[in-house]
Amino acid sequence: MSSRDGLVYGAAALRAAARGDRIVWAMHRAALANGIVPVVPASAVADAFRTEARVDRLEGLLAGSQVEVLGDEGARRAGELAARADTSDLVAVAVAEAAARHNAAVVAARQNALRSAAGLLGHELVLYAV
Repeated sequence: MSSRDGLVYGAAALRAAARGDRIVWAMHRAALANGIVPVVPASAVADAFRTEARVDRLEGLLAGSQVEVLGDEGARRAGELAARADTSDLVAVAVAEAAARHNAAVVAARQNALRSAAGLLGHELVLYAV
């Protein structure tokens, strides 16, 4: 398995944290203890807030993370990659793209879209499925 420099959270990781998932929280604490600040694409944050009631836990996880704003350039990259990957799952594409840029592992659930997008970017996906 390839070494990774960081960690990127998808919407499923945020939802799991909001529900108090012990494995996600342990992984988050371990990352922070080792000087790794997890990255979260803003689209994953939007998706998690759309579905979760326990925003206090969600906000706790985000307080120790770096939320990446999409912006014009990021939106173009995500849209073009989604077209190439033949998916409408823009959150998964944004997560894969962030993982490739940061040489990071991913904590997420949308495996097919993630793997397809990561493959197009030449990034060997290291995925912790939640």
